[in-house]
Order: sequence, then structure tokens, then C-alpha cells
Amino acid sequence: MPELPDLTDLLSIVEERSRDADALTRLDVAEGVLSDLQGIGDRLLGYLVELARADGCSWSDIGDHLGISRQAAQQRYGRRWSSLTVADLAQSGAFERYTGRAKETLERAEGHARRLGRPAIDAAHVLLGILDDPNTLAVRALAAQGADPDAIRADLGKLLPTGPSSPTVVPVGTEARRALTATLAETAELRHNYVGTEHMLLGLLHDKSGIAGKVLREHGIVLEPTRAAVRAALEAFLRAREG
Repeated sequence: MPELPDLTDLLSIVEERSRDADALTRLDVAEGVLSDLQGIGDRLLGYLVELARADGCSWSDIGDHLGISRQAAQQRYGRRWSSLTVADLAQSGAFERYTGRAKETLERAEGHARRLGRPAIDAAHVLLGILDDPNTLAVRALAAQGADPDAIRADLGKLLPTGPSSPTVVPVGTEARRALTATLAETAELRHNYVGTEHMLLGLLHDKSGIAGKVLREHGIVLEPTRAAVRAALEAFLRAREG
């Protein structure tokens, strides 16, 4: 069985990170190592919660197993569940039905979060990731409703907060997780067996309080007409492919 790092291993890491430093600086470095270990532990538990939920376990099931309430289970593991990165979720199998372009959208969303110095991926970063590729069904659905993707991007840029620096690990934030959950619901609503950027756009339209939903609504993009535009764009795509 693989062994956990022991004290000697951890001291070696501290020494490597603080060469020629004084004793007080080494304490600061050790605090950073501890924080990194806690972050990895959070991701470990969050990853296993993700697998349990993918296996059909509800928060109530998790709570029953632990002998606590559903709410207590969410409080205990919810933050850790939200500490997973795009790569973590991909490894867990969460994106198996996502198209290549949809996966690339999430990778670009992470890039935008890093570029803006944000601690997590928000729904607005996902929307920016969608807008980066003008050839997707999502962008075609926006244009079909008279919206200008470049104008949407510009308005997002005016509202998106920035930070001083991005952490090494950028998780998928709670707001983005809600949008991705809604994405799966929209996929089921349309009876599709894959997840594309068009479903991600529909998922973002469930955002009632965030920047992504606000900007889309300001440009006249709301749920039901967008569902119709997605269906029309998909039908046009299929006709062109068959032709």
C-alpha cells in the first residue's frame, strides 16, 4: 500500500521551497505546504463524492451512510465537492458525454478564470469559453435571435471582476457547477445523448442572479426562444451534413 508523506518528506519540501531562509521564513513556507496538503485532501474527498453522486447516490444517501442529515452531509462535503477542477471532473467521468468542443469550452473557461486572476471558474467564464468559438451551435443560436456575440463579450468584460492573481488550482465554482447541472437537465429535455455547447448555453440561462444570466437577458436571450433557436440550428446543421 502506498505510504503517505512522513515528516522527513515534508521537511524536505519545506527545505526545497526555502533554501537559505531564516527560521521564521521556514515557518511561513511550512504553512503554505500545510495549505497545499489540505487542498489536495479537499479535492480527494470531493472527487469521491463526485463518483458517489455519479453512481446515483444522493446527499441523503451520503448522510445516511455517515449517520447525519442530508443538510449536514452537504455542509461537510459541499465545499470539498466544489474544490474539483475541470481536469478532476473529467477524470471522474463527469464529461464523458460532452463533445470535443464542449470540453474545449470548459478548458477555455478555466483559462479565462486564470487570466482574470479569479479563484474559481464562474458561469460567466463558461459563457466566454462558448463565445470563443464562433462555429458552435450555441453561437449560431445567439446570432439567430439577433444577438451580437462580440457585444455580449464586451459587456461581460465590463462586469467581470478581476483578482490580483490566480491560485495554482482553479476549481469549478458553485455558480458554474449549477450551470453544468442545468446543462444536463437541458440535454434530457431535448432528448439528446450528448452534451454540446448549445446545451451549455441553455444551462447558463438558468442563472438568475449571476453576471452570465444578466448579460444574456440584456441582449434578449432567454430560455424558451433559445431552446427553439437551438433546435432550429441543430436541424439546419443536420440538413447541411446530409446534403
